[in-house]
Amino acid sequence: MHAVPLPNSVSSLTDRLHVLEFHWHGVGLQIPKFALYACVPNPTFTCFVQRHHRQIAIMEFGRYTLPILDPLEDDLDDQANFVAIVSVARGNRFGLYGFPADNQGQSFTLPLDHESVPRIVEYFI
Repeated sequence: MHAVPLPNSVSSLTDRLHVLEFHWHGVGLQIPKFALYACVPNPTFTCFVQRHHRQIAIMEFGRYTLPILDPLEDDLDDQANFVAIVSVARGNRFGLYGFPADNQGQSFTLPLDHESVPRIVEYFI
């Protein structure tokens, strides 16, 4: 596995990665704390739409319209107890989207040189 360096804005602040865990249909989803924008309990989906042959949910969140994507890459057709809204930055582009969750798990930290860190952060940086 190739190493995915953390952004300097994150790695210069700590020597550990803070991870929040959510569960969707019994599968754990690990999200770096720096990527979590908000956790919305009892979310209300505005509608469901088809995108790239997948059904996704749309949620209105303030002035934002957010796509809610099934982390298992299935069609999303049921409500969730939580939505974990994550932020992603690519160059000068910024985006928000959400993952549904049945419940929140434990949070934990890992040293930045732990073998799992690249896998956990690569989706979010």
